[in-house]
Amino acid sequence: MHKLKAIIIEDEEQSQLAIKNMLESHNDMISVLGIFETVAQALPFLKVNDVSLVFLDIELPNESGFSLFNYKLNSNLKVIFTTAYNQYAVQAFKISAVDYLLKPLDPIELKEAILKVHRLDANHKMNEAYRILIDNLHYGNNRIAISHQNGYDMVETNDILWLEAEINYTTIHLRSKRNVTVAKTLRIFEDSLDPQKFFRISRSAIVNIDHITRLNRNNALSITLTDNSTIAVSEARKEDFLTLYKKI
Repeated sequence: MHKLKAIIIEDEEQSQLAIKNMLESHNDMISVLGIFETVAQALPFLKVNDVSLVFLDIELPNESGFSLFNYKLNSNLKVIFTTAYNQYAVQAFKISAVDYLLKPLDPIELKEAILKVHRLDANHKMNEAYRILIDNLHYGNNRIAISHQNGYDMVETNDILWLEAEINYTTIHLRSKRNVTVAKTLRIFEDSLDPQKFFRISRSAIVNIDHITRLNRNNALSITLTDNSTIAVSEARKEDFLTLYKKI
């Protein structure tokens, strides 16, 4: 296992020391080359040193940690965000497949994040994942950036009819009758989309409540959407679904 060369960009001294001390307990996997309080301070070092990983605080004095991506750096550079951001921001991290650690940092989660970086192929470029993250944070609950084989699409959440699980993949059914399949589990989308608008009606389906046109109460409960799709509501989710639906 090759040894990662890391820097820390963090303005709070207590957090600097906490991260540094935790990383020193994994000195067989990673070495800390430097600690910087701002992106501006770190840039000259990044440009002349072979850094493979940055631990990056998002909220820095007079700047956002995201400003790091405004500069042309090594395309193989990996970033683990350290954040005290709110819940929606955490959801954006999940859907973007970008690593993050919540403050105060947990030693086990830190080790898992380091191991994940080690598992990434040397040619694995994260630039696209970071762009997806920034777009998702920027657009809030109204749009999400969805990665696919050829890049990524910005999708209005209002245009999503329902999402269908296919093992470790999810197919997103859109109002335009176009489907997008992505390599993310349905659970990631369940955690990321507005729970007042998107409801998981079974193990394999999340529906956009705004697009329900009919409830079907035959032998079992099912719903019909604006594209005439009919999807079964599982017995386990039936009561919670009806409670939410009656509030609309």
